[in-house]
Amino acid sequence: MSASTTSSIPSTQYGFLYEKSKGLNLKTDLPVKKPKTGELLLKIDSVGLCHSDLHVIYEGLDCGDNYVMGHEIAGTICELGPGDNSSGFKIGDRVAAVGPNGCGSCKFCRDSMDNVCKKAFGDWYGLGNDGGYQEYLLINKPRNLIKIPNGVNSNLAAASTDAILTPYHAIKMANIKPTSKILIIGAGGLGGNAIQIAKIFGANITVIEKKQKAREEAKRYGANEIYETLPSTIPPGSFESCFDFVSIQETFDICQKYVEPKGKIIPVGLGTKEIKFNLADLDLREIQILGSFWGTSTDLEEVLELVDSKAIIPKVQVAKLKELPDYFEKLRNNQYEGRIVFNP
Repeated sequence: MSASTTSSIPSTQYGFLYEKSKGLNLKTDLPVKKPKTGELLLKIDSVGLCHSDLHVIYEGLDCGDNYVMGHEIAGTICELGPGDNSSGFKIGDRVAAVGPNGCGSCKFCRDSMDNVCKKAFGDWYGLGNDGGYQEYLLINKPRNLIKIPNGVNSNLAAASTDAILTPYHAIKMANIKPTSKILIIGAGGLGGNAIQIAKIFGANITVIEKKQKAREEAKRYGANEIYETLPSTIPPGSFESCFDFVSIQETFDICQKYVEPKGKIIPVGLGTKEIKFNLADLDLREIQILGSFWGTSTDLEEVLELVDSKAIIPKVQVAKLKELPDYFEKLRNNQYEGRIVFNP
């Protein structure tokens, strides 16, 4: 049986299509795809802009060609495909999309590591597969949707799918405890959310941040020590884990110098394509460098619960989706703080 909302669903829509040869452009005649059995249609309520979009358009990050961008997605289910509905979702449910879009059946997905599903590479929402910079989105794997708690609006939910999910996953990977002393480099955006998350885990947090406004926010979020540059009173090897939300050579070198033996360096940011490290020091002190990608479906469910409880309060601005090109330029020029989300 097929069902839809009381309002009619159009056959075409506007959205922003990415093509390698042409960049990102507004299209007014994109098809609204009909869901097949086991699929559903999502009406986009809110979608966030991320630095990763800039990496794709301007810096050569290859995530495929010819797709609608926008990977921070929250929306309302407006149509179910014909036949039996085994997804458990119903029309009117508000949901957030798990961007990595795992297959659900491989060993990684079965072991709750669906963010690194090998079958999903190049099929991530808004990064290879159609995403949320449009009015409606066909969902062919409903398992990658998480219901949004009633106390979380769609704008906060969209921002949570990356800006909170990514640092949350990284901090969980490091097994942070109340006795952990950690270093966070970069307190704007994801780094600011990381401070809030690390406080939930009870960590002692030192922050390096060049911008005064971001340092002030780091203090408000509960960081224990905040510096523009680390003082000489802090000796090398002082931190159990170092989270680098900038990830250029300079910041990575700081992490390697100040992480303790057996400590962890997690370069979360994508500030450069390549990083060099001191192999002898890495081996002699048995330092771990951990890659961290986005987050799992379980992580996102936990993140939304934390946002619902007000344990994490993301900084979010709202604009109309057709203003997206203007905000791309603002993001390139660092002209706003926090996350911007768009309503179609």
